[in-house]
Amino acid sequence: MINSRALVISFFVLVGFVGLVAKLFTVQIGAHSSYKAKADKQQNKIHTVKAERGIIYDRNSEILAYTKDDVSLFADARMLKNKSKNKQKLAKELAKIFKTNPNKYLSIINKGKGNVCLEKKISQDKALLLEDFVVDGFYKVEDYTRVYPYKNYTAHILGYVDRQCEGLSGIEKLYNEQLRGENGELHIENNAIGKTVSIDYDNSVSPISGKSFQLTIDKVYQKILVNELYEGVKNYKGKSGIGIIANPKTGEILAIANVPDFDPTEYNTASEFAKRNRALTDTYEPGSTMKSIVLSILLDNNIVDETKVINTENGKYKIKGAWIRDTHKFESLTVREVLEQSSNIGMVKLSDKIDDNDFYKGIRDFGFGNLTSIDLIGETRGNLKKPNQFSGISKAFISHGYEISTTPIQMIMAYAALINGGNLLQPYILKRIINAKGEIEEEFDSKKIRQVISEKTSAEMRDIMTGVVEKGTGSNAQQEHVYVGGKTGTAQKLINGKYSSRDYNSSFIGFFPADDPQIICFVLIDSPELGRYGGQVAAPIFKNITSKILETDFSIKRNKNKIERNELIKNLITEINITDERDDLISFADVSDEPIEVSNKEKINRSIMPNLNTKSIREAISLLSELDIKYTIEGNGRIVKQSVKPGTPIVSGMNCQIICSNEKIGKK
Repeated sequence: MINSRALVISFFVLVGFVGLVAKLFTVQIGAHSSYKAKADKQQNKIHTVKAERGIIYDRNSEILAYTKDDVSLFADARMLKNKSKNKQKLAKELAKIFKTNPNKYLSIINKGKGNVCLEKKISQDKALLLEDFVVDGFYKVEDYTRVYPYKNYTAHILGYVDRQCEGLSGIEKLYNEQLRGENGELHIENNAIGKTVSIDYDNSVSPISGKSFQLTIDKVYQKILVNELYEGVKNYKGKSGIGIIANPKTGEILAIANVPDFDPTEYNTASEFAKRNRALTDTYEPGSTMKSIVLSILLDNNIVDETKVINTENGKYKIKGAWIRDTHKFESLTVREVLEQSSNIGMVKLSDKIDDNDFYKGIRDFGFGNLTSIDLIGETRGNLKKPNQFSGISKAFISHGYEISTTPIQMIMAYAALINGGNLLQPYILKRIINAKGEIEEEFDSKKIRQVISEKTSAEMRDIMTGVVEKGTGSNAQQEHVYVGGKTGTAQKLINGKYSSRDYNSSFIGFFPADDPQIICFVLIDSPELGRYGGQVAAPIFKNITSKILETDFSIKRNKNKIERNELIKNLITEINITDERDDLISFADVSDEPIEVSNKEKINRSIMPNLNTKSIREAISLLSELDIKYTIEGNGRIVKQSVKPGTPIVSGMNCQIICSNEKIGKK
């Protein structure tokens, strides 16, 4: 009986042993590869080491964007839930460092099902406090943060990155591959409970930092531009503003801004309008700034001479059923004065002298209707009609800035060609690329697209546009120690298929020093409620921008002494009050820029005092100055009284007191 029991037991033991041997054979031999892979996976981890994203600098090596090596803290909730002691220890340690309640971390762990984040993007100094703190299931992960020290100031240039530090806009997106570098690998060996035992440095791969980029942008110029645009939009009650500053000789973009703008670290909260780089993406009808382009084409083709006199029809002219009007009535103007006083009628008559195809080719050569190919994302072409699309009045309206759409970047580059000797340049914003070793890997320089006008014509245009500022519509852009050239622009906006009598694009493009331009600046204000005209809105903003540039950049040559100007010019710049009656007269072709000096072509009796009643201050000053009569002015608006009666014989040293009022004539 005993023997039989022993045999049964021995049999089962033998069967169990055979089964165990079979299982061991399966594990050790048959499924060796599978189990080895599982063991390796448990024991050996490959941790991705993120490469540091490249730095972005301005032209003077000021940092515009860099990456901060933050750390995020995680815990494996599954490992900690059953280890109350470790959980409490971790919660207390973190609470001590971050000065909070331990329950905050206990709640996160208890509610978590896997890896949970305890603290997001903490600084390295805080991370170092946890360097020697070890609890099973607690670990740290590098979590880089992209930092933009100047926030909204550079947002439209640099763009922004997502949470993984991948570029989504601007320079960050365009050069994302080069900026982000190459991630490395860290091979880690863990024990059975997941604790790190050793690191395999032989098989680990070090990360390669991203390349750094130096831009043509000047941080100081950029801040000035943004601040003055914001101030201008506020002062003139505009909807938005765009500005560009460039070097006209090289095509380098020194500053580019759109207001309103956005904070790149909070891009998710910004509107699409605020995030759009409107200097490249949005088109507008340029208005009178187009006149300089057209005039240069006419001069370059020897079609007109700047001294030729044009009949400007006393401010009203009809062409093929369409009325063209000037804000101020002139009987006639020279070609030079047509630009200085921004006469629509004069420009329409001048444009009629050129063949349609030559007119189109000349404007096309300046870059309109084409991309400038600037190294930023989102540029649009604008629209330039071909000659076979012209109506009977297309050329007339294109000549003073309608029936053509352009972008701000196209316009400033066209003006750069006007003043730099006639060379159309490709604008650029990337100056050089620097590798991880600090070596210059690639450098970028000026790129000429084509010659559009001769050097002689370019010099002539610089001189004429200096006249625009010194004695024409752009006098609000004058500087005390440097001569400025430029052109004002005012254009009614097309809203719902109709030209608005109240919404304007007011612009100014100026350059200095006028004889050897080093800086060119574009300013555009959308729908200003006050002033409205380019000479009254954009030109003063330009002046404020350039004043601050001259205060900070001493490399720009200037006159040692203050420029002596006729004090009368200052009195000719008066505030424009646009009445309802005046608005009723405006059609889409009516807007020209408010001139600051009137070239009165009426026959003047130089022996007697003229009748000044109902005239504007500027008209009166122009007359009195021409007659060499001294004067004083009281009040604003139209003249209602003069101390020297009309018809009084003029004598040397005569002084006339002028009294003005804003009240309408006949109003009690």
